[in-house]
Amino acid sequence: MSESLGDDQQAELHRAAELYRPLAKAAKRAHSNGMGMAVLGGLSLALTVLLVDPVGIVLSAVVTSVGVIEVRQGRRLAAAEPDAPTWLSRNELVLGATLALYFTLKLTLWKGETSAELERQLGAGQMRGITALADSVEVLLYATCLAATILYQGGMARYFLKQRGPLETYRDEVAEWARDVVQSVKG
Repeated sequence: MSESLGDDQQAELHRAAELYRPLAKAAKRAHSNGMGMAVLGGLSLALTVLLVDPVGIVLSAVVTSVGVIEVRQGRRLAAAEPDAPTWLSRNELVLGATLALYFTLKLTLWKGETSAELERQLGAGQMRGITALADSVEVLLYATCLAATILYQGGMARYFLKQRGPLETYRDEVAEWARDVVQSVKG
């Protein structure tokens, strides 16, 4: 026989649902972001293995790993585990640092690889204007990617860290039975 909920219990469930809403949204974002990284990283990993590109293999492995971790930590956030926002934030920073290092290397130590390959294919001395243009495009591309990485990964790290407050409030102010009900319905 089922018992109906009293007014206090209904209010508790309503409050739990309100407090859980931003956590569910962040968990969903982590899941979709992580799945995208895991799938694209996995495809990239397969391609770079076939092309025997050691730098590409390392980058692809990092992106794939970060994606898998992000999906798992998103599930932990959905389960209201206290350290999930910190893990998600760190995960974004690892990816951001890895990509920033790669783009910085492409702008400094590995600069001019594209024009060197063009010269090799076209012959030395031919089409110097094209190689200069290739160098300029390469710098623009990697500088833009570096800036985008810093902004996006940094923003995502900050977003996930900001979930600590709502998560603490949810865990402190909502009874365990109400959290269980809300998470089972929303999950």
